[in-house]
Amino acid sequence: MEVEDYKRKITHTDYGKGETGLQQYAHGVNKVITEKDFFRISKELLENDKRIYANDKYITLPTFSNYLPYIVGGVALAMIIMFLIPTDEEWTFMPIIIFSISCIAFVFFTIYFFTMPKKEKILNREDGLITFTGLLWQKNITMPFKNAIFCYSTGGEDATGAFMLQIIRPTKGYTFEDFMIGAQSCYEDISLITWYMDKNRPLPPGDAFDEYRLQDFERRKAEGFPKPLYQSNIPTPEATIEQQKEREEIGGW
Repeated sequence: MEVEDYKRKITHTDYGKGETGLQQYAHGVNKVITEKDFFRISKELLENDKRIYANDKYITLPTFSNYLPYIVGGVALAMIIMFLIPTDEEWTFMPIIIFSISCIAFVFFTIYFFTMPKKEKILNREDGLITFTGLLWQKNITMPFKNAIFCYSTGGEDATGAFMLQIIRPTKGYTFEDFMIGAQSCYEDISLITWYMDKNRPLPPGDAFDEYRLQDFERRKAEGFPKPLYQSNIPTPEATIEQQKEREEIGGW
């Protein structure tokens, strides 16, 4: 869904005193373009999923935080209803505990549903900013993309849920939020995100960006084709041979 005002005020610039430790975090994912065949944002995707919008200035993405009260609250309600169905079985200690937890969870997430702040995920290519959700009632976080720290999930013992891209919140406790964009692994996700957020590069592959490639090229040309902000292990050519020659002559890369 297109957002007329996609610019958000910066809430954090870095991670404070704990940044050094987080930068050395074992599960860190660097902002490097390493994957060539990653998930591509297509026109078909944008037509089918109105929660996503993408152009040469910003991308908006759906966030799991908006569905959390529905999912957990719904499961809790289902458990409550199941326990309230009359049976001949006596309530032992464990069913009482499960029923009590379900009631507490349902009440908690019902309140949360009506009081939670707006939850957003925005990649602002134009200003080099990233917006993502705070934990529960915490407000959204907006910070420079270059300072955001990404990592991957470790998953369960059987590796289920592993290698999913996450971003570390710069708020107290340094909690995590999933920041998957549609790829199969954290490395494909970060490659696409980094490519898009490097405004000195051409827009990444994906026909959703085709209508914006020329104006993005002209913007970078007017700026003298500054060199890329982030490292890439794969070439990122312009849309046409002629544009590529211009970039090499003016920008030298």
